[in-house]
Parts: sequence; structure tokens; C-alpha cells
Amino acid sequence: GVPLNSAGIRPTNMLYSMGKAAALTAADHKGIPLLAALDEALVAVLRSGAIKLLRAEFLRADGSEAMLPKLLHRQELERMELERGICVFLTPEDAVAALRSLRREVAGLTYGWASPDHPDVTGEYLANVRRFLRHPLGEHVTALFWDFSSLPQKPRTEAEDELFSQSLKVMGDVYASAFGTTVIRHRSVPSQPAELDGEVVILVEKGGGLDGASAEAELRSALGAFENPRYEEGRWRVRFATYAAAEEAVEAATAADALPGAIAVFLFYNGRPYLARGWTTFESAVSTEAIAWLAFFSGLGKLLEERLAPKVIEINGEGPRVAEAEDRAEEGMGPRNRRVIAAIQEAAFTGKGDKPVVVQLYREYARKVTTALAYSGEEPEGEYEGEYNASGER
Repeated sequence: GVPLNSAGIRPTNMLYSMGKAAALTAADHKGIPLLAALDEALVAVLRSGAIKLLRAEFLRADGSEAMLPKLLHRQELERMELERGICVFLTPEDAVAALRSLRREVAGLTYGWASPDHPDVTGEYLANVRRFLRHPLGEHVTALFWDFSSLPQKPRTEAEDELFSQSLKVMGDVYASAFGTTVIRHRSVPSQPAELDGEVVILVEKGGGLDGASAEAELRSALGAFENPRYEEGRWRVRFATYAAAEEAVEAATAADALPGAIAVFLFYNGRPYLARGWTTFESAVSTEAIAWLAFFSGLGKLLEERLAPKVIEINGEGPRVAEAEDRAEEGMGPRNRRVIAAIQEAAFTGKGDKPVVVQLYREYARKVTTALAYSGEEPEGEYEGEYNASGER
């Protein structure tokens, strides 16, 4: 048999990989249908096709590298399906079934985009996702959420813009689902390719003084010496001689608001660490929100520990491995929520206005988990709220 750990529970990854865990069912605990019901907003978005899930087998299969040597965005993959007659995405019905399987069959990738145009410039992310899907820890996965390939990307039609807006409202649910998703986390950001050294992007206001190829002189006056200026719709790309010079130019333009007509100025290659980014901080937090609560509901917590694949898998570095749980046993949920909100507020967001939206998404999910577990029929153990309520507020 599989040995018990110090908490008297068989380690999930050992038991699950041996195939001895009985399937989880809604009848096993009153809290299961309550937590599963939190996925209904995500179910609706999968049904509408606003979010499409990649077939795991498409990336796992032998020959996958030849079929897809580089990650493509959703519209390109949709064209591939039509032109080659292959199945890249699950149907909406199959996507919903995977989410509702109570087996964490849907993998949701959390990672840091490497550039605004393509998240995986080096191909490292794609290689490590494939490695996970071919690993025993990824055997149970039938579907994959990868934002670049699952959501419509720019340039979008009006209809695609609407689908994208629908999707943003349930981004947290992709990672938070207690029974539907396994979160695969790539904490490291690939090293910058030499050819992108010194590249800077300037997003410009439509119709503003920088919106057009004639604004090059104004850019040079504000940013100093650069080469290879390229005006593209809605933005400029320029290149500085060194990474340090590019950093200085970005800092100067941002700090002094020295570039009227610019919405944002930033390095093209984003090497910012995973935990310093706003969206990834949020994704990691909601991935473990329900799990953190279940430390105080040991009956339901033990069921999940024994019968489900691990919730969070690290996929960068030496290979797929179960994420280590944070040792914050004495923290309590109120202080945890405050800590998460503070981390989101301290993190960097590229999009203006994203920060308050993401904080609110986290608060709302924390409230929903609190409510679901309150009706689970199981009494919580210990002080699980502490000084603050479940949303981290007094």
C-alpha cells in the first residue's frame, strides 16, 4: 500500500498515479456540488465558444512538434482546423464535460507573457507544456486552456471582441475550479533572445500627436538616440543600442510623462518575474483559494487529497512536479485574503485599469468559496477567518 504522510493522508500524486483512487462523485460530500456550482459561469463561456480548450492529445501526440512547431493564436488554429481537417479544439460540449468530470481534466496554464505580440518567443513554454502532458502527472488531462490559443487575439473582429470580453469575466474561474482544473504553473520567464535586445514599444493615442509615421522627430526628441523606428497601427517600435539604454528611455518617458500622446512605453521583451506580475499573482492565488479553505474542512479536504490529481503542478525547470503548499497553517483565511490583495496591488499590470478589476475578481471569488463551504454540512475546524472577513475586509 501507499504510506500515509504526517497528516494521515496518502500523498495524492503517489496514489493517483497508481490508479487506485476511486472516482470522486457529487454524492461523496455535500460540499462537492456546492463548490462545483461555482464553475457555472465558466461553463456558460465554454458553451458559447468564447473560450476554446485545446485538445491535450493534439499537443501530446507523437508528431505534434512537426504539426505545431510554434504556438499559434486562436484564429490561426481555427484556420488550421478548417484547412487541414484536423481537430485542434474540443467542441463546446466536450469542453463542458471535461470541466464537469470531477477529475481536474482541464489544465490551465499560468505564466508570464514574454512579449506583447507573442507570449512564447523562444518556444520554451510550448516545450514544457508538451513535456507535462507526456508526463505521468499530466496523463489525466484531456483539455488545455492557454490564453493565447484559447481566446481571440488582436486584431479582433467586433464579434471576437465580444467573445474576449465574455472570457475576461471568468478568467479566475479557469484557475480556481476545485474539481475541474489542474493548474500548470511556469514560474520562470525564458531568457531574452539577443535579437530583441533594446526593443521598446510605445502605445499611442488614436489620432494623437504620435499616431502616424510623421511623429518620428518628436519621438527622437523625447527618447534620444534609437534606430530602426517602425510605426504600426496604434504603436511605435524602436530599438536602442543596449538593453540599459532602452531601460533608461522607458523609465524617463514613464516617470516624467515626457511623451504626450503615449498611452504606455515599455520594453518589448518582458522579463519581469512571475510573482511581480499582477495577473499571474492573481492566478496563483485563486488556484489555491478553495484548497486553503479546505484546511479547515478536513472531511472534504481529505476526499480531494485522496481522489484527485494535484491541483497545482510546476512545469518549468527540471520537469513536472507537484507544487509545494505554502506553510501558513496559523495564518487564517482573513489574513490570507489581505495578503493576496496586497500582493496584487503591489504587482505590475501592463493594462491601465486592470489592477482594481483583478482585486475585485479575487474578492468575489473569495466570497463565493466562503458561501459554498458555509452550506457544506461540515463544521470548520480552528480559527479560519481571523480578524478579517473572507474577502480580506474588516
